[in-house]
Amino acid sequence: MSVPAQEMMITKLRESRSLLLACEAIGWLHMAEKAHPDFLRHHGGAGVNYEPKEWHKTLMPAWSDQLAWLRLPKSKVSLPGSLAEFLEKYDAGQSQSSLVGFLQAAHAMASGIEKNLPGSTSAYLGQDITHMWLASPFGHPVRNLLADPPPILAPGAFESLLERVGKLLDDLHKLAQTADTDAHPWWQWREAAIGPDGWLREAFLSTLAETRLPNNDVTLWDQSYVAAALFKSAVAGALLSQRNEWTNLKQQTRWRVLTIGLGSRHYEARAVKIGDWAGARRDIDGFFDQVRRLIEVDLAIGSLIYRDDEALAFTFPGLRSDATSQDSHGSLDDASAKILSEAIEKQVDEYAKCNKFETPPVIVLSDSTRSFIGMVEQLRKAREILAIPLHRTWEVPEPGPAGGHVCPVCQVRFNRPHTNDRTDNARKQRVCGACADRRTGRLDAWLNGDGDTIWISEVADGNDRVALLSFNLDIEAWIGGDHVDSLRAQSIGEWRRFNATLDNLDNPIDLAKPFASLVEYVRAKLSNFDKNDTVLRSLQEGYRYESAWSSYFSKIVEDRSEAPECGQLDDDTRALWIVHQLFRKLPSPGRIYRFWRSAEAFFDELLLRFREIAAAHPNRWRTRRLLVEPGNADGWEDRETYAGRLGNDPFEVLYRGDLGRFVTICNLARCLDADAPAPSLQGRSLEVKGDDGQTRTLTIQRVHDPDKIAAYAPVIPLERSPQRFRVLVPLECAPACIETALEKWQEEFGRIWDRMPLRAGIVAFPRMTTFPAVIESTRNLEADLAETEPEVWRVHDRRTKYGVTALTFVRSDRAYEAVLVPTGLPDGRDDVFYPYVRVEDRELRDVRDFQHPSGTLYRHAAALHRGDGVVVHPSRVTAVFLDATGRRFEKAKSWYLSDFGRMRDTWALLERVTPSLGALRGAWAELKERQIAWRNADGGWVDGGDKEWIALAHAVLRNRLGVSGAALEHLTEAARDGILEWAIEWHLGWLKQEMED
Repeated sequence: MSVPAQEMMITKLRESRSLLLACEAIGWLHMAEKAHPDFLRHHGGAGVNYEPKEWHKTLMPAWSDQLAWLRLPKSKVSLPGSLAEFLEKYDAGQSQSSLVGFLQAAHAMASGIEKNLPGSTSAYLGQDITHMWLASPFGHPVRNLLADPPPILAPGAFESLLERVGKLLDDLHKLAQTADTDAHPWWQWREAAIGPDGWLREAFLSTLAETRLPNNDVTLWDQSYVAAALFKSAVAGALLSQRNEWTNLKQQTRWRVLTIGLGSRHYEARAVKIGDWAGARRDIDGFFDQVRRLIEVDLAIGSLIYRDDEALAFTFPGLRSDATSQDSHGSLDDASAKILSEAIEKQVDEYAKCNKFETPPVIVLSDSTRSFIGMVEQLRKAREILAIPLHRTWEVPEPGPAGGHVCPVCQVRFNRPHTNDRTDNARKQRVCGACADRRTGRLDAWLNGDGDTIWISEVADGNDRVALLSFNLDIEAWIGGDHVDSLRAQSIGEWRRFNATLDNLDNPIDLAKPFASLVEYVRAKLSNFDKNDTVLRSLQEGYRYESAWSSYFSKIVEDRSEAPECGQLDDDTRALWIVHQLFRKLPSPGRIYRFWRSAEAFFDELLLRFREIAAAHPNRWRTRRLLVEPGNADGWEDRETYAGRLGNDPFEVLYRGDLGRFVTICNLARCLDADAPAPSLQGRSLEVKGDDGQTRTLTIQRVHDPDKIAAYAPVIPLERSPQRFRVLVPLECAPACIETALEKWQEEFGRIWDRMPLRAGIVAFPRMTTFPAVIESTRNLEADLAETEPEVWRVHDRRTKYGVTALTFVRSDRAYEAVLVPTGLPDGRDDVFYPYVRVEDRELRDVRDFQHPSGTLYRHAAALHRGDGVVVHPSRVTAVFLDATGRRFEKAKSWYLSDFGRMRDTWALLERVTPSLGALRGAWAELKERQIAWRNADGGWVDGGDKEWIALAHAVLRNRLGVSGAALEHLTEAARDGILEWAIEWHLGWLKQEMED
């Protein structure tokens, strides 16, 4: 490691911060004109006069007149004299050999080649002004922008936007003129514009970067942000290379991905109380924000493009495609990139030590690339390293004085004894200073009214039970490009139908078999590259600028897929890959960024709904807190929790020494009737215990309403990442939460239901269950669900009506499942872009069929026939009730997620037809007794026992419950599938539900 080289590079970046952040700002704004409604009207056929670059003239002179302060130090490269000129040169077709060229390269990579369609042959993909839809990256229509405009498209909004843009650039200019080296003002400036609540981010998120189908899935923000990130990194690489001039930037520029991670699983596994994990999670998130500030602002070398619970991924300068061992051609060579990453690692280590982490972070730097699809492999590599907590030498920060007991949480430091500890067990339970700080930080945030409740006693339902819900989306397969193969940028058949002639010549592709015909056509052209070929020029704008198949194959195929290099393939496979890439929606950086954002947004919106569900209780005291003034203010420890029973109900409070009062941290609906006044608690006494195990008497002298924390929603979010969402809810609310998640998933992912499974884990437990047992059970359920393999479901029936295809499948367990797949667009056209499924067939049958070069065949959902085998990644749910902590080691039964609805419907039917709870318990006791008797030790049926038991169930349900007709058949089928047992166990055993309810 070269320390002087590290210091020189870090200094260079910090000295160039104003330049790099200015470039990023230009990247955010280089398509700002698309935020004007006339952009949509113009492309929607309204015939409006649209001048895309006129907006620059309204900005202040410091930006509209000159860019002198943006010049590269000691560079011979001339820069445009104004912002307008800069963007005019960017829009020019010719690649620029200046900073403009880096922006051209960044934009080209961010958008993906599928957008480079000749206007003469792609006009049929346009939307008109009556249907100008913004869609999700999975095809779900989000908003008709002109019929229901967001605030950014309202009258006068664009002018207001320009005022704020002018202020943004003016503030940037002022920051650049200061000699202050502190990065904090820059961070504030950037976060205000594009942070989680940034005004520019919010404005651009709500409108389109591309109006043509199906590229109306990438917002103006996605494309602008990613282009800005790549632009900034490319310029940083050029600065560090010390080169004064560049050529062919648009084609040769490449990037790396810098992944930084911390092993959050270690802190989760070590948590003794929920506060240990929540506090550690809070510190990890703060650490990640420190890392973001270092990379994005302090060094300004890249921007965040992915974040989950363990890792961050940033753009990073790369090595040009044409670089040699002797000349990097003005880009960051591998040796320099390694030196810089090591310098960053040193700073990241310092952040980790300041946060007192017991485990070291990890940094992984990718090879140079023009694609982000390798990012998933980088993330997996980082997680493999982080699986070993001490994966490299690491000195534990603040080990503390030796002696006493080892901290029960981190297990590496000595704890802090306390004078009030009366027993050896109490002394052992004390945590070390670092772990105590994590708990305290979480408590401080709660006392300031920041976020949801942190008390599990407030979450517990009327039966003192809680559920930890874990939801998982298989987003990595989309980020890595594996599942994008089924999505179409164009349908070959539709392209052929709307382009019957090309340059006044008949289109040679056979309309009856378009896929096979096009592959055959491309195969015949591979012997000689003809840049004037009418078919290939009509499919991709860049084709006419190429001169050889090898270079074209590299840009079209190798940059955006895991395909072998051109020279390793025969002509048949080359033709298949070219056709596949020209017509599929690519995992471009802008789209990958949106995949990440969409998964996060899905879970964020679920959390909002869960809060509403949990708070919707008939007793108003369910979501209220009270301040309790004790009769004796002596002997209570500040910020200590005290628990006892008020009558027959649990009652828990936290002592606030600054107020001399307690605040309730329990479910008051168990202590007070809905119409009971708060003063009814006055004068009551109860015995309570603190963490030291001592019993004290608490007499409630008076009660008051708190100021900041008077109300709460009884949910505790534990984790939210693009892949996974964990939340604690009252057990009585868990069914509604599961049904809400299923309904939302079906609505938003209906077009790709077979490749984006939602997997749910439910761990129900009494409130006093130890947190480590709950977390371990959750991890076991998640691991079991992650092992779910694809299955082949057989089509039983298919019907299409009003743009929706209803499919009935025979699943692997021979049960039937109905699936509704949207196969139409809001404007009435068929959706020929998203709803394709992978089938077992290898022979093309429908005009919309197409094949991956590997041979995998995809078929439109509306073209499926009875008997077709469809490869499905099933959505599943697994649930366990921890009535004993040992159950966390038992393997729970996994169900199809749709069976949860069947289970709930079965219980609803039982409530209607069962004469009494006693009758139901008696009938099920008889069936359960025979079920146990007729099974082997391994759980299998004795020969013929299953059929006899089903016959017995039919008779018992009819005779003991008086069920008949369709209800009897439904319950008998539910008994055969195990659904009946699940419904009874869930509602009577877990929820303690009465039939009268």
